[in-house]
Amino acid sequence: MSTLTYTNAVHLLRRMAARGRREEAQGLAEMGLEAAVDHLLQPPRPAPPYTTSATRAERLQQHLEISQLWINHWLRTPTPAAERMVLFWHGHLTSEFRETMGAQGIDFWNQFATFRRLGYGPYGELLKAMAKDPVMLLYLNNAQSRKEHPNQNWARELLELFTIGPGHYTEQDILEAARAFTGWTVRLSGGQRPREARANVPFEFVFNRAWHDPREKTFLGQRVRTGEEVLQILIEHPQTYLFLARKLLRFYLSPEPPEALVQEGAKILRTMETREFLRWLFTREVFYQPQYRNALIKSPLEYLVGLLYAAGVESIDFAGRSGRVLYQALAAMGQVPFDPPSVAGWEGGRAWLAESLLLTRLNLLAGFAGRESSLDLAVFMDGASSPLALVKPEAQLL
Repeated sequence: MSTLTYTNAVHLLRRMAARGRREEAQGLAEMGLEAAVDHLLQPPRPAPPYTTSATRAERLQQHLEISQLWINHWLRTPTPAAERMVLFWHGHLTSEFRETMGAQGIDFWNQFATFRRLGYGPYGELLKAMAKDPVMLLYLNNAQSRKEHPNQNWARELLELFTIGPGHYTEQDILEAARAFTGWTVRLSGGQRPREARANVPFEFVFNRAWHDPREKTFLGQRVRTGEEVLQILIEHPQTYLFLARKLLRFYLSPEPPEALVQEGAKILRTMETREFLRWLFTREVFYQPQYRNALIKSPLEYLVGLLYAAGVESIDFAGRSGRVLYQALAAMGQVPFDPPSVAGWEGGRAWLAESLLLTRLNLLAGFAGRESSLDLAVFMDGASSPLALVKPEAQLL
């Protein structure tokens, strides 16, 4: 399959980037399938730097600023597929802004930069980076983990949610991994003190040898001493890639992906970059089969970004009245950037369309009154002939 019809180009663009307009889909169709996929998977453009005038205590202001900055970047960037990839990693390698005391907006912005920089590469490299990510260490309490009292939160989620999944480890494996990661902690850049540092000063990883338990541990049947050894075992474990392949296919293909595709995708992830997994998926004929079109429900962020882009909106301002309405709508729809409800991320799927959440989506449409002439819904939803189509169920589908 080397040709790409316009209809399939619409499906590809919507599923990969969650935003698009008619001329972009037409351009992809003219490229042909392989070239179109490579075009969408080009290296991510860096997001703008983040600085703030807020104090370290003014975290709500920082949260508004980084949320606005990310949405605006998604609206403007020439590599929007990378931002949907960031959203995937944000929901997989999860951290919660409101629960990560001490971390600042700059720390979360730096974490997203890591998702962007390493998200298309080998999963093992991203996992290693997240194990030393200050936000992750603070969120899952490993920054306070010492040999006298190893904290198990990071080790537990590493196994249950980030790699091999439930049923493939024991409670003893969690304890042994927690011992291996003792001493993996953080400090403010330049050794500054929190009471004196400005909010633009980020945390950085540091290994505190005095806190580390150097004794031998037994993890998944192998003898280890360090966190790096634990990570390497998980990176080499085939179950890690079955777990990740299934999750990626649920995000990009279907809530219930075929087991044969999971198995094949896992083999690719184990030996190649995540980019090659995506290229494999998006160039397969099965991806364009009718049962996989409109098979996913847009998350609130995907819905909002797609609708804003379809209306030609290039930026929002959460400090203004209309911007505050959008921020409040995201909260009411159940998806605030940088702040998933738990370490498991967002439930997604049909949960996005509970009655009150769906009503909030429909109420958003009033804010686009007067933009009808610039509203290009060709990619946002199938079968849209006018703005009135936005009340149809198809508008909620990806």
